[in-house]
Amino acid sequence: MKDEIQKTREYLDYLENHYNNVQKAWSILQDKCKHMNFIYDDFLHGTIDMEVKLHDISKLSQEEFVQYRVKFFPTKEEKDNHHCLIDLAFDRAWKHHKKENTHHWENWTKKKIYHDVVYVVHNICDWMAMGMKFNDTAKSYYEKNKSKIKIPKWSEKLMYEIFECIY
Repeated sequence: MKDEIQKTREYLDYLENHYNNVQKAWSILQDKCKHMNFIYDDFLHGTIDMEVKLHDISKLSQEEFVQYRVKFFPTKEEKDNHHCLIDLAFDRAWKHHKKENTHHWENWTKKKIYHDVVYVVHNICDWMAMGMKFNDTAKSYYEKNKSKIKIPKWSEKLMYEIFECIY
């Protein structure tokens, strides 16, 4: 029980750090991309701001929390007794996460979402936040994984315009 509590604290610290980095990324975009319409269009800006404030809230849900914690912050006992049910539970949690968080490219590219720009910008904030944690950039992450990331040409163009502003 004590090990589970400790690992839960570590996972919560990770979540808080990632959340704070997403907020920092959004601040950077607001500062560096002032000329872009998602900054000066009140509707787009307000919608992105709200999305970013609620970033990854589903990771606290019953469908995701324990499954993510066990996958990425397992106790010694969980490591020693690892079995396919852990992977299966995580796979279900990951699918739930993508469904609930439209900023993931796997989600917004499959649906016809009217304000796609919101999700592209939020997606970049997420990648920037991961880059802050792992000493990388959103641009280099995208370029390394481009063959697996299937996005429309207009969104790739928008991403590179944003990358140009921030790097």
